[in-house]
Amino acid sequence: MIAPKIIKRKYPSGFEAEILLRPHFKQHFFGIIIDFGSSDPQKLAGSAHFLEHKLFAKKEGDLSQAFEKLGADVNAFTSFNETMFYCSGVDQMPKLLELLFRLVGEPYFTKQNVANEQPIIQQELAMYQDEPNWAINNALMTEMFGNSNLGIDVAGTAKSIKAINAQSLLAVYRENYLPSKMHFIACGDFSAYQQKNILQIVGKLQKKYFTNDGQVKLDHKQEKGQLRDLTLPSQGQSNVFGVGIRLKNFKKVLASLDLAQILLEIMLESKLSVMSPWFARMKERQLLSNPLQISVNYTRQGNFVTIFGTSSKSEEVIDAIKAEVQHSLKTDDLAFAKRFLALQKKEWLAQNARSLNNLSYLAVETAEESLDGEDSFANFNKLQTMGFEQYVDYCDDLMRGAEICSARLSRKEEDEA
Repeated sequence: MIAPKIIKRKYPSGFEAEILLRPHFKQHFFGIIIDFGSSDPQKLAGSAHFLEHKLFAKKEGDLSQAFEKLGADVNAFTSFNETMFYCSGVDQMPKLLELLFRLVGEPYFTKQNVANEQPIIQQELAMYQDEPNWAINNALMTEMFGNSNLGIDVAGTAKSIKAINAQSLLAVYRENYLPSKMHFIACGDFSAYQQKNILQIVGKLQKKYFTNDGQVKLDHKQEKGQLRDLTLPSQGQSNVFGVGIRLKNFKKVLASLDLAQILLEIMLESKLSVMSPWFARMKERQLLSNPLQISVNYTRQGNFVTIFGTSSKSEEVIDAIKAEVQHSLKTDDLAFAKRFLALQKKEWLAQNARSLNNLSYLAVETAEESLDGEDSFANFNKLQTMGFEQYVDYCDDLMRGAEICSARLSRKEEDEA
């Protein structure tokens, strides 16, 4: 598969920009990604997420309305190690770029507008906490990573949200929204003149808005929870359960964190998906009827797997999952495991092809890769040429020393039975 053409530029400030060319697309995507997220060092948990919300506030009001007047969409997200602001539109390119850089580069935090935002984020957090899946996920993250920022919800806690003020937000902003920690991306069909123009405009705007070039050394220590098996009281009828797997440092096995993530996802799907012999056994024993949700994640503060499902006999299923993930693929049905790897290689080929036609997905993925020093197309080629034995050896090394915890919901009548 041929990778899209990318033009890159690094400015003296350390700010980086790239233009990802996708011919025949009318839509243009622009984004700024910051190398700072919810699990990175911050005195008050949730500050990164709060910043994402409050940067839309300007003296004249919510800046998203200015994007709407240009017929453009604007949004943002906060992940464990990144925050991204992005917009898309068909025309008005210089105005969109100016608005995007003003959005990220002109903080306007006041006592009143921060106070107004607190109940909104509190309500957002409370809404999540009403979901059974949130309770399970929160328990797993705390068991794996303790009360660190990674172990706490992206939005923070009710207590930390209440403690955030204009001064603390500005301090976090100045420490982390630095030119050397920012990356701009444009994606779409741009002529040679437009490409040159974008890079010139970006050069002027990054110089105008991001003058703080100080660098704060952050301590990305990895904290550890108790890794227990928890039973949580349930007020409803939910049978949700989860398994958390705390993993060792991916870099000791593979240079690419993305490739490590891909291989583990394939391996776990091979063992636990609805296509696996294991799932057939679980279904036959009436322990599972719906697919499990499997996610592999890597962060600066630790790597982990979460597995979620529903079962009226969740204790038995959790024990079965633990047993299945802790033994090597070499002891599984080798014929199935080999067929599954071949099938997943084809699926990744199709997924990469589909991503080329999804402008926003492609741009966000590319921006994240740029921060992490990853290359999805190089990883794709490595996966396609990787033999089964090498794949199994990598997975064994990645899982070696893994620590497992679990959480399940239990109704009162079950506990009394």
